[in-house]
Amino acid sequence: MSIVVDIGNSRVKVAQFKNQQLLNVFFYNKDSIINELEKLTFKTGIISNVGNNKLKQKLLISFPNLVLMSPILNLPINIKYKSAISLGHDRIANAVGAYNTFPNRNNLVIDIGTCITYDFINKSNEYLGGGISPGFNLRMKALSSFTENLPRVNFKIKSTPLIGINTKESIESGVINGTINEIIQNISNYEQLYPEINVILTGGDTTFIKSIVSTKKNSIFADENLTLKGLNTVLIYNA
Repeated sequence: MSIVVDIGNSRVKVAQFKNQQLLNVFFYNKDSIINELEKLTFKTGIISNVGNNKLKQKLLISFPNLVLMSPILNLPINIKYKSAISLGHDRIANAVGAYNTFPNRNNLVIDIGTCITYDFINKSNEYLGGGISPGFNLRMKALSSFTENLPRVNFKIKSTPLIGINTKESIESGVINGTINEIIQNISNYEQLYPEINVILTGGDTTFIKSIVSTKKNSIFADENLTLKGLNTVLIYNA
C-alpha cells in the first residue's frame, strides 16, 4: 500500500494506491494533515508541494518513508523544459499521467485549479512546456482587489449568459466565458501545430469544462485524478 500527498494552494489531497490501482481519495485541511496521515497504513509514499515548504518539511520529518517529488527523480518521460528545477511538481505529475494514459502520443494536459496550466508532451514522450494563467477564482479576486468599485464575486462554475444584466453577472460573464474561450482557443492553437493530439482535462471542474469545449473532431478526455495517478507512477519508478 502506498500514498500520494498532493499539497495544493488551498487544500491537501491524499490518495491510497495498491500498485497502479487508485483505492481512495481524501481531502484534508493543511493543519490536520499530519494527524490524518497517522491514521493511514502505508509502506511508502510521495509528496508533491506547490509552495508550502514548512508543511513539506514537517511531513518529511514525521514520515521518513515519504519521497519528495522532484524533476531529478527517475521519470518515464524526458523533461526538455529549460528551467526544469522550477517546474511545478503538479505539472510534472500531469505529464507523467498523460504518458501513462496515452504513451507515444502528442498530449496536452489542461489542469483547471487556482491556476490553469497547459502542459504538452510530444509523441517522443518529451515534456516541452506549456503555459500558466489565472484560474476562475483568481480572476474574480483580482477584479475586486485591484479596482475601487468592483465587488468580490464568489465563483460558482455554471453556464453564464454572454450579456450580464448587472455588475455581478457581468463579472461572471467576463470571467467564466472569457476563461472558457481561452481554453478553447489554446486547444485550437495546439491542434494547428499537432493535428493528432489528445487533450486531457484535470482538476475539480473537468466534467463541466469538457461538456463545453468538446466537439466531434476533438479527442478530449477528463480525469480529475490525473495528477495523483502521475505521482503514483513516479513513486513506482523510484521505489
